[in-house]
Amino acid sequence: MKRKAIHFFFFIASFFILFFSACSSVKKRTWKDEVIVDKKYRDFAARADSYLQEAGFRGAVLVGRGRTIIFAKGYGVCDEKAEAPDQVPIGINTTFEAGSISKQMTAAAVMQLVQAGKLATTDKLTKFFPDFEAGDKITIEMLLNMRSGLTDHINAADDFFPKNIYRRIEVKQMACEPVDENLVLEYLNQAPLLAEPDSTYFYCNTNYYLLARIIEQVSGMSFADYMQKNIFDRCGMSRTNLDFQKTDTRGYDYKGRYYSIPASLALGCGDVNSSATDLFKWNVYFTGGKVVKKKTFRKMIDSDSYGYGVYCHEGSIFHAGVTNVFNSYDGYYFDDKLSIIVLSNCPAAKVNTTTVARNLQKLWVEQ
Repeated sequence: MKRKAIHFFFFIASFFILFFSACSSVKKRTWKDEVIVDKKYRDFAARADSYLQEAGFRGAVLVGRGRTIIFAKGYGVCDEKAEAPDQVPIGINTTFEAGSISKQMTAAAVMQLVQAGKLATTDKLTKFFPDFEAGDKITIEMLLNMRSGLTDHINAADDFFPKNIYRRIEVKQMACEPVDENLVLEYLNQAPLLAEPDSTYFYCNTNYYLLARIIEQVSGMSFADYMQKNIFDRCGMSRTNLDFQKTDTRGYDYKGRYYSIPASLALGCGDVNSSATDLFKWNVYFTGGKVVKKKTFRKMIDSDSYGYGVYCHEGSIFHAGVTNVFNSYDGYYFDDKLSIIVLSNCPAAKVNTTTVARNLQKLWVEQ
C-alpha cells in the first residue's frame, strides 16, 4: 500500500512538471511584439495590412477594440537617412512627435484641476495674466473650445510676433535651437485679436499654450512634471515624454531637412512624443473615466464640433497632429469602442495619417 502511494505521488508530480513546462513554452502575446494580430480579426488585419503596404505607408498603426489590440504593426524605418547597419525598423512601441494630439491631454489636465476645485472653466485670463489687456473677455472654457479669438503663435507666427522676432524664430527652428521660453507671453498683448472672444470657433495653438501656463501656476509644478505624474504615469504611458526631439524616429521635409517646433512654443499644444501603444492606453483610460471622472469626460465631449481638446463628430472623438516633419491621428468611435491610431515620420503631403485612419475605419465597417 505504501509503495502504491509513492508511485502515485511520483506520477502526479511528474504530470504537473510536464504540464507547467508545456505551458511555459507557449509564447504569450505582449505589447513588446513587433506585430499584433488578434485571432478573431485575422481577415480585417490582413486587409488592413494589404492596404497599408499598397499605399506605401510609413509609420505605426494600431487598431483596438475596448482594451484589446486587434491589429498593430510598424512599417518602414525610424530614420531613412541612417546607413544600412544602423537602420531600425519601426515597431508598435516606436515613438513619434504626436503634435496636436497633445491638446486632449492638456485639456484633461485642466479638468483634473477643475475637479479638485483649484480652477473653474469660467475663470478669466486676467486672474493668471493680469497684464493681458483682453484677458477680462476670455475665459478658460474659451481657450479649451477654441473660441478665444486669439491669434495663433505657431500657424500665424508672422502675425503674432514682430517681423524681426518671427525671422529669429525661423532661424532657430531650422537649426533645432531653443527660443526664449517666455516669448509668447512677452508678445501676447501686441498680437491682434482675430475675432471677438466667444463669437466664433477658430483653431489656435495659443489657447493651449496658455492653458499649460495656467496648469503650472495652479499646480505649483512644471508642466512637464504635472503631465508625467497625473497623465502619463496614471495611464502607464512609459514611452511618452515632453522632451524636445526625444523620439525614436526622424522625419524629413521635401528638402531633406529634419527640424521641430521649438519646445517653448509647442508647450501644451504640440509637445507630446508618444507611441501607438501608449496612445492606445491613453484612449482606454481617458474614455473609461480613469483620467477624469465620467461626468467631466462627458462635458469635455459635449460639442458638435470642437470640445475640450478633441473634435467631436457623429459618435466619435478624434484629433490629428501635424508638426514640421511628422503627422499623426488618434480617433475613438464609441459604438464599437474602437481606437484607430496612426503615426508617421513623414510630412502630411507624403503620408496623410488622417486619410489612412479613415480608410482603416471604412475597412472595419465593411468587414
